[in-house]
Amino acid sequence: MADYGLRRARESKSPFATLQPAVQSARYICDTASALIPWMELTRQGGSEPTLIGLLRVFKDYYPDVIVGEVNSGRASVFTHQNPEWRQRLGEIQDLYVQRTKDGLPNGQKTFKVTRQVSSRGRNASVLPEVYTSRAHETSVTLEEIENVHDFIQKLERIEPPNQLVAVINDPLLQKFLQLRSSESHSKRVDNWLMAFFEDQLQSTSNAGERQILDMLDSVLGYTRHTKTLPVSCLSYLKSMIPTWNGVAGRRVVLALLAYTPIVSWDDLYSSTFQPLEEALLDDGTNNSQLALLAFYKTVLDQWTVFLLSQTQPHPTRSATTTIINLTNHASALALTIIQNNNTISAHSSVLSFYETTASLITHPLLKPTVRIAIPPAEIVYSLLFTTSLSTVSRLCAILALHKKAFELAMTPKATHASEPEAQSYPKDYVNNFNGYLMDVCNCFWRSRAFNTTDPNALGCLLPPSTIQTLEKYISSLDTNISLPNLFSVSYSPVFSRLAIKYVRELEDSSEEQIERRHAGPVTQTSLKQLEKDGGLSLPWADYRLGVLEYLECQGVDGVGELMFNTMKHLMTAREKAKA
Repeated sequence: MADYGLRRARESKSPFATLQPAVQSARYICDTASALIPWMELTRQGGSEPTLIGLLRVFKDYYPDVIVGEVNSGRASVFTHQNPEWRQRLGEIQDLYVQRTKDGLPNGQKTFKVTRQVSSRGRNASVLPEVYTSRAHETSVTLEEIENVHDFIQKLERIEPPNQLVAVINDPLLQKFLQLRSSESHSKRVDNWLMAFFEDQLQSTSNAGERQILDMLDSVLGYTRHTKTLPVSCLSYLKSMIPTWNGVAGRRVVLALLAYTPIVSWDDLYSSTFQPLEEALLDDGTNNSQLALLAFYKTVLDQWTVFLLSQTQPHPTRSATTTIINLTNHASALALTIIQNNNTISAHSSVLSFYETTASLITHPLLKPTVRIAIPPAEIVYSLLFTTSLSTVSRLCAILALHKKAFELAMTPKATHASEPEAQSYPKDYVNNFNGYLMDVCNCFWRSRAFNTTDPNALGCLLPPSTIQTLEKYISSLDTNISLPNLFSVSYSPVFSRLAIKYVRELEDSSEEQIERRHAGPVTQTSLKQLEKDGGLSLPWADYRLGVLEYLECQGVDGVGELMFNTMKHLMTAREKAKA
């Protein structure tokens, strides 16, 4: 090995002193490579000797700048300790010391020290290198010397990057450093290391390989959540792995990583990633797999929203807009399948969560000019509208209210800046179809005209006339004064009736000394008039219905009121007058 101290003394006086670091790095690589040549030759002559292969793998892991050739032909493990029990006990003692040290630090300093995974029992301790800097000079600072946030800020510009940048995956301090002083070369170095690891594991025949890959993916997930960007090497590995994946092993981490898939052409994205992923997930034919896939698509939209908003000009390109609308429509078909196969509150909640994400996307102030509105299929709307879950109906109404707001904002003509896209236009039939949803909901809950088709845009909840006639015939056979259109109003609906009569009961309790009779329920316009004549509560029909909406809001059921107040403007006026 060359005497670097003597060379540095000579070169410090040279006019080429500024080239000294690069020259020394080149010498270091050459000397290390020359030292490896005999071992590589011995490996070629002696075959796949486990000890030799293990030695070369150590060089490959810790000296990535030195090309050592292909060392994956053998599956020798990294050298093990001769006394594993003693080593395990030592690791436990070291872990305990590190944990006590961390617990003694203030909260602000715990993430401003280099992470040390001293125990060999750590899942990735033998795979991911720790932060170690050997190329520091007198004026530089290493990450290992940072003790607190003050040190980090004051010495940021003088910090020397560590030898192995891939340590960023597990080290929060290095993550902060690279986030502030990142470069394309840094990202490439991390990607190259990960690519070499995944290629090595793909060629592995060891049973421990699958566990090691899942552990690595879990670590990469934490890193990806910090950077909001999935490493290219990890995405490439996942794409190559999905066609042979059973859809079960490591499902959580695989879906969480793929949620950071970048926005590209829908055709390319679906053929290369989403289609093989669907085939793997849905192969077992279970409802849980369908729900997992829908939750995945929801998370993808969430991450795309974050990505778009992080851009300097958060206006999606035409290709990105097309991809978003195609994904929404594609997931809607899946949501409809889920509702048809799994008519449970939890399944409905998953579907609503997806549409809540799309609703927030189309109503965001920075994204609404360019992200087109995709309305939910009518089958989904009406299936959820007639459930017996109050929360389901409320969330559905809130989603429809957001879509209505998005249509109003998108179609309102207004002057825009040159850098802003023009307002979008929508076909009249498309808008009328959505207005039909709103009319049907109002007819059911507010106007006591359920399944009516004579009102403008009303769809009658898509019930065939023959079905409506059958239902009316059945209701009339019950020998009651109730008609089919009234059964879904706030007074009679199985979803709202309990809260509606509870609202009246509370009014009566507050006026108990002033009334002689209580309402038996359900409340109708006629019954309220008769109640007042009989010495009961004086409550106009309009005030009753407005009061029920406000009472629902007080109980946390906001969606119904949001839709009613946004759809029927006179209700908002009446509400403001009542508060005045």
